[in-house]
Amino acid sequence: MKTPSFRPILLAAALLLAALPARAADHTIYVAPKGSPAYAVAEGQADNKSVFAERTLHRALDGAAKLLARGGSVRILIAGGEYDGKAGAGVWALPSVNSPEGTLHILGGWNDDFSERRPFEHLTRLVTRYGRGGAFLSIGQRSQLKALVISGLVMDAKPSNSYDGDMNLLKSGTSTWRLISFGQLKTDRLVIADNVFANAPQVVFDPYISAATGGATVEIVNNFFLGNVIPIQELSGVPIGRAVVQSITLRNNTFVSNWPYNPDPTSSNVGAVGLYHSGGVQHVIAEGNVFAYNVGGAFQHDWPEDRMPKLTLRGNLFFQNATLFGVESDGDGVFVGKFGPNPRYLVLDVETIEDDFGYATDANVAMDPGFSVDQMLYVEIDDEDPYADHYIEGYGTAMEVEPGSLPFAEGGAAGYGVQADACWAD
Repeated sequence: MKTPSFRPILLAAALLLAALPARAADHTIYVAPKGSPAYAVAEGQADNKSVFAERTLHRALDGAAKLLARGGSVRILIAGGEYDGKAGAGVWALPSVNSPEGTLHILGGWNDDFSERRPFEHLTRLVTRYGRGGAFLSIGQRSQLKALVISGLVMDAKPSNSYDGDMNLLKSGTSTWRLISFGQLKTDRLVIADNVFANAPQVVFDPYISAATGGATVEIVNNFFLGNVIPIQELSGVPIGRAVVQSITLRNNTFVSNWPYNPDPTSSNVGAVGLYHSGGVQHVIAEGNVFAYNVGGAFQHDWPEDRMPKLTLRGNLFFQNATLFGVESDGDGVFVGKFGPNPRYLVLDVETIEDDFGYATDANVAMDPGFSVDQMLYVEIDDEDPYADHYIEGYGTAMEVEPGSLPFAEGGAAGYGVQADACWAD
């Protein structure tokens, strides 16, 4: 009996494999200022096939969008230094991309030879200007990515704000665009880590993304939020059918001297972080954060408990929040809200939350974080009418962002809030 030949089968298989599209290669884009030692290193690494060198972040974002259209992943590695956007406009944009399997990592804070990433030492500053016409960083409308990571950037809105002679923030002339706009991004993983967000005149960002598949996670980790008007107004995603945001995690962030624009206890959205109802996210986890000197309180809680997502508060530090309401206890102002039908705000501490609510709470503390901040917001209270308008000393005064002045918790509080040597995003 003649032995059958497998050559036609093998040939057919080879032809079939040749006809299939090759898996897109992963790409790296190095970014460093023109003429800098870091740019010389970047040029030496580039092969213009899978590794590229750029002198500006906006060109790197344009290039990343083109590469992502082919699939695979893109890592943008940005050396410390100052970047001012296309033609000095002070805004940056990722063009719309449709890459369901693509991942994009935007990673600042690298040293000159790209061997070490320390975001709070090698500051990668996105330098804006007066008259800023958009978010510092915007993601193209209705983009889709498997994962997006934004890490190691400094976004300070002070240059695009208007101030009076006493450095009080003015609405007139101030650009109120957010610092990050996600443009209805669809993804399964969003990571915002190791950044500095300062002096935003109206919300830093809301993690308003929708799940690409059966669920999505949002991780907001190791960031400074300093002197902003309401850092996160709605801690929520966008549900689409059964595709929901499963969890939003706040971990080891430091929220200091954030405030509501209107300095009175009848304003809406006064807390530093706004909690939203269960339609936007299934589980909110807050652990290891520092909330200190936030005039309107730590968390805004306006929905009744039975409409809230599962909530875990674990190992957070609270200190002198909600002074807008005349509180005197260091641990007060963890929740500030109307909780549904209440006509006035309730201002609650951790003990009340543990006793009266069904949320998971554990190891939260009220203690001085031990750092000094150049600008604090202090409130003068009318004892006879605590709901009268209040005067805030240093109202809206800009906070400075320098490596030596960032408020890292010290002493017994050192494990809370931003960790100087950590890079939570890869």
